[in-house]
Amino acid sequence: MLLKQRLWAVVIFQLVLVALSAASAWLLRFEFSFPRPAEFLLALPLLLLMRFTFLAHFKLLHGYWRYAGVNDALDVVKATCAGSVAFVVAERWAIGERSFPISVYCIEMILTTMALIGVRMVSGVMVRGAQGHMGGRESKTVVVIGSGCAAAMLLRELPRSGYTALALVDDDPAKAGVKLHGVPVRGSIGDLEDVVKRERPDEIMIAIPSATGEQMRRIAEHCGRTKLPFRTIPGLGNLIHGTVTVDQLREVNLDDLLGRDPVHLNLDSVRCKIAGRVVMVTGAAGSIGSELCHQLLRYAPAKLVCVDQAETPLFYLEQANSETAGAKVYCVADITDSVRMRDIVREHGVNVIFHAAAYKHVPLMEDNLQEAVKNNVFGLLSLMEVAEQSGCGDFLLISSDKAVNPTSFMGCTKRIGELIIAARPCAQMRCLSVRFGNVLGSQGSVVPLFQQQIKSSRRVTVTHRDITRYFMTIPEAVSLVLQAFSIGGKGDILVLDMGKPIRILDMAKTLIRLSGLRQDDVEIVFTGLRPGEKLFEDLFYQFEQRLSTPAQKVLRTGGAFMTWPELRARLSALRGECLSGISVRIRACVKEIVPQYQWIPPQNNQGLPAALLAGQQIYNGERNRILSMPLGFDRDLASATGALPQSENQRPSL
Repeated sequence: MLLKQRLWAVVIFQLVLVALSAASAWLLRFEFSFPRPAEFLLALPLLLLMRFTFLAHFKLLHGYWRYAGVNDALDVVKATCAGSVAFVVAERWAIGERSFPISVYCIEMILTTMALIGVRMVSGVMVRGAQGHMGGRESKTVVVIGSGCAAAMLLRELPRSGYTALALVDDDPAKAGVKLHGVPVRGSIGDLEDVVKRERPDEIMIAIPSATGEQMRRIAEHCGRTKLPFRTIPGLGNLIHGTVTVDQLREVNLDDLLGRDPVHLNLDSVRCKIAGRVVMVTGAAGSIGSELCHQLLRYAPAKLVCVDQAETPLFYLEQANSETAGAKVYCVADITDSVRMRDIVREHGVNVIFHAAAYKHVPLMEDNLQEAVKNNVFGLLSLMEVAEQSGCGDFLLISSDKAVNPTSFMGCTKRIGELIIAARPCAQMRCLSVRFGNVLGSQGSVVPLFQQQIKSSRRVTVTHRDITRYFMTIPEAVSLVLQAFSIGGKGDILVLDMGKPIRILDMAKTLIRLSGLRQDDVEIVFTGLRPGEKLFEDLFYQFEQRLSTPAQKVLRTGGAFMTWPELRARLSALRGECLSGISVRIRACVKEIVPQYQWIPPQNNQGLPAALLAGQQIYNGERNRILSMPLGFDRDLASATGALPQSENQRPSL
């Protein structure tokens, strides 16, 4: 009821302005005398009707004048011009009243336009002034970085949230001294510290949504030196909608400083490969696996089967996706258990498999070689056989940049996985692998580790001063994986464009600044490279060609790979050495498969196998342990050696 009363009050007020403008026009026409009042009063209702009609048509009857801008002023001009034309036509031709002075039409239109625009401007100024006055001493002051479109929108919104902008800084020298909404540009971003010392603001706001990662790192560095809190506009999406509010500003995070260009997906090609099909994700509760599940559901699969051996993380994944549309199944299972995996694949009719399950922690796998091989190599082989025998159409392996010139055993297992994908013949199934580097915020990665160290002990451990890594965000990595999946061919090894590598020491310093601390507040300790770790990661081998693909930021490797019979024989030998439990034998066997493995065998060759390729190194005392290995690879062993292991005949037929 109150709203309706307010609306009618605004309508009546505007019509009164129109009547006063008409009366003023009549007075001006007759030199401030008022002859023929009857003629004026007879024409006034028609004029008010026309004004009301066109103000309503252009939606100008509301009273939200504090938000009025240039567009509202243009609408007022259009409404008054259209109303004047309609009034003239109705007065002179419809009614036939031709004695009404023509000059009054023009003067009235000008006065009405000025009155309607003026009242909106005055209202906005009064409201902003009242807000500033009400804020009093509680109003916060800010310095804004940037003086473009986003800054203009932000400045317009600041008074409504109790903020006062004191100054702008911008690197464009042409803008020095210029005022934006009455706020002057006081210098460049490099002058920020001096500007802050002069103006003494409470906060810094960054209004450059198009800033690159390098620019944001520079801005964050200057902001950090001021020791003031600073926030940023999330992105260009706000400008698209024409809104930038104080509530939308957030703290600068590592994603901003990474500053990678947004991924442009070919949604149709991805949807074509996913929609209406049953998709399974192994390692679904992990960082990459959970984001894969989240993004896959957007493409309307017939069913999403989420597999992980970790029960609690899988439960949390189920809770996170509970509100998301689509059929979902959650299975606790070990991918090396071929019987269990075959049951899952066949029960749900899986068509597509994204294989993200793998051991990934480099130092830990250096002390657990057999488990690394069992899970990352033979688990892959077993799952591929299950998938092929069950009629799956597509199989994608998540690989790692640690597979290139590996110094770690984990990296070797990833490289062997790539070789298996490229070499193993699959008549009906398209197999491919995708290689990329570290992702920000993944479980066990350096970023959450640094954040925890900063919070708990004010002491950050960095392995080496010069160590660098490639980074991308988890959503970006998964989006590119899906894009690669949509375009890859059989046996392809696809590599994601990771941009430029980032120095870990610089990342640690940035996280310290983002935590609101000075670098002196947190001790940085260099611990030395861990077992299997290297200073710099590569995305390609030297012998690999970098071939473009239809997808931006997705490349294809080109190079000669080991044939499947040769690789299968070497894997048979590796299987035997894993049963021996002797680490030097296992590493030597892996180096035969991955010659680029940067491991130096012992100087004395004692204990090394005489023939690494024979595939016969199954020791009598360890033969029963073969039951713990995947069924699928037992069959590959049979093909390579000409006989099935004794325990194979004891397995139930499926």
